[in-house]
Amino acid sequence: MPRTFRLLCFRTLLLVGLILPACIISTDSTDPTPEEAVPFLIKVLKDPDPSQRETAAQALGKIGRKEALPALIEALGDPHPGVRREAAWAVGMIGDDSEPARHSLISLLSDPDPGVRETAAWALGRTGDASTGLQILKERLLAQGASTDTKRLAAAALGGMAVPASAAVVEPLLHDESPIVRRWAVAAVADIVDGEAAAPLSRLLREDPDPGVRIEAAFRLGKIGDTTSREALTHALHDSDEHVRLLAKSGLQ
Repeated sequence: MPRTFRLLCFRTLLLVGLILPACIISTDSTDPTPEEAVPFLIKVLKDPDPSQRETAAQALGKIGRKEALPALIEALGDPHPGVRREAAWAVGMIGDDSEPARHSLISLLSDPDPGVRETAAWALGRTGDASTGLQILKERLLAQGASTDTKRLAAAALGGMAVPASAAVVEPLLHDESPIVRRWAVAAVADIVDGEAAAPLSRLLREDPDPGVRIEAAFRLGKIGDTTSREALTHALHDSDEHVRLLAKSGLQ
């Protein structure tokens, strides 16, 4: 790449990164406006240098214009994990709940890079109150060989979205063989259905063999605070795990 273009790219991205996110747009005509910056940054998403593509994706997320979404969704399939991560972050910042955006983010829950998976889960949680993609996610979770990490991140994403229809997707994870998945599912169900979570979480607090799951259930039931929750917390005062007992006591108080 010509040196002059690289210098121009660096200067423009620096201006976008420092000026636009703070919404302090100078009256100086040499400073890029969002209308000028977005098309340029979309072109930089094709730059052969992955660090340039990462910076462009991050800048587009800070600007937050929906016209950048098609290019960012394409960048979710970039061969470089850093670009995929920043593109997922940008899509989350824009908060689009369209089917292409959600479908692409769901696919990243199985990405080989842990940073990409975490960011995709966070971005899914910001995609709005919509049920688009829930069936796809359910099929992915029920597929044979779905990893513990994929299920954990799916629960986190669905809890962040708090779409009532997603409760049916998360509830089977309360019985997953992995205690890590069950623990994240407890948090997700509590976030999605709130008071209606008291009954299933009370059962887990009484019966789940993993203390980490019982701890999460006790914490969430303490926040719900209804009659069902208080009965379960009272029973948990005699739990075999000290931390469960302490959280039950705190929840009752």
